[in-house]
Amino acid sequence: MAYTEFLNLKQVEKKLGIKTTDISLFPSPAPIAVISQRLIDDINYAKLMPLMSEKAKSELVIAPIFKEVKLRKQIFNYFSGYTFDVDSSLSLTGICDFLFTLNTNKNSISAPVFCLVEAKNCAIDEGFGQCAAEMYAAKLYNEQEGENINVIYGCVTNAYDWCFMKLEYNIIYVDIDRYYLNKVDEIVGIILYILKQYEK
Repeated sequence: MAYTEFLNLKQVEKKLGIKTTDISLFPSPAPIAVISQRLIDDINYAKLMPLMSEKAKSELVIAPIFKEVKLRKQIFNYFSGYTFDVDSSLSLTGICDFLFTLNTNKNSISAPVFCLVEAKNCAIDEGFGQCAAEMYAAKLYNEQEGENINVIYGCVTNAYDWCFMKLEYNIIYVDIDRYYLNKVDEIVGIILYILKQYEK
C-alpha cells in the first residue's frame, strides 16, 4: 500500500491509529490577502484553459497560488511531485503533489515538513485519506530528523474547491469550511495564516 491506497479517513484511522474529527480551523471571516495582478491574470488565464486533469490543475491554478505565497514569504520551500518515502511498513510511501518545508534548501526535501497538498480531479473528499496519510508521514519524518513540530497542515483541492486539514499530535482535524477559487484572496490568506504560525 502507498499513499494513494488510503482511500478514506477510516483506513487512516485503522492503519495508523489516529483519530479524525471535523472542526472550524480558521478565524471567521476568513483571512484575506491582497493578491498581485500577476495571480489575477494567471487565474483568469487558467479559467480559459481545459482543466480536466490533476496535472493541468496543478500547473495552471495551484502552482501559481503557491508561487504568490512564496514571493511574499521566503521562510519556506515547496516541492511538486517528489517522492516522499518515510515508512514502508506503514505504507507511507509514494509521491506527494505538493510538499512544504520550513527548510529553505532547494536541492532536497529537508525537515521540518509542515504542510502537504493533494490535487484531485473530482470530489475533494476522495483525497482526504491520502492527504491524512501524508501528513502523518511528515510527522514521522520530522521526528526521525529531530525536527519535532506539534502541528502539520494539509489540504485537498480540485483547484476550484479547497479543504484544509490539521494534524495535532494524533488527531486529524478536517475543516468544516471550504474555500473557493472565485475567492482566491481567501485561499492565499489562509496559506499565509498557516505560515505565520511557524515564523520565529
